Amino acid sequence: NYVLVTPDDLTKQFNASFATKNIIAAEEAFIEKSQGYEKIKALATDKSIQMSRKFIDDQTLPFFGKIILCTNKVKDFMKISTEEIRFWVREVPPIKRKKNNLIEKHLFAEIPKFLKFLDQQPPIDYENGSRQLLSQDVIRTDALLTIKEESRSWLYKELEILITDYFNNNPAIKDFKASASDIKEEWFRSNNQVTMGFIR
Repeated sequence: NYVLVTPDDLTKQFNASFATKNIIAAEEAFIEKSQGYEKIKALATDKSIQMSRKFIDDQTLPFFGKIILCTNKVKDFMKISTEEIRFWVREVPPIKRKKNNLIEKHLFAEIPKFLKFLDQQPPIDYENGSRQLLSQDVIRTDALLTIKEESRSWLYKELEILITDYFNNNPAIKDFKASASDIKEEWFRSNNQVTMGFIR
């Protein structure tokens, strides 16, 4: 039911190592390329998967995989757009107590209690108005919002600082209107990287 893969394995052509698994985990996850992000997004909602193996024809299978990405890069392990609803990001604080070398044994002892806990949960609402099992209210965490903020383009962050400074330096002004060309002229006149299309 479970497999531990590398983040690269999730984006490779051959996916037989995880195509039939229920829980797919990757440690030290850092998804830099947009192609990897798009593939993980698709895996999060796909009901079937095209299993690819070397020298064997592809096969379409039902897909039930849940992907768990673990990382220490809590703010920038992946770019997540503002509108995205497929990721539930949890920041787990470090354990401050003494290291437990018998944790595997203790986890096995907890299985009956954990199963009882799951059995006593209310029925799952499959019609919560979202294509995800968990609603947006449930998945909205401070950690997710931090990553979404960090994922914005450098120009967005730069404009946010410039506009905030503008209002701080001009307390009498409560609002202003500006076109993309006004912003280009005011703050980026000599910067050829910043086009009016990019500003817009």
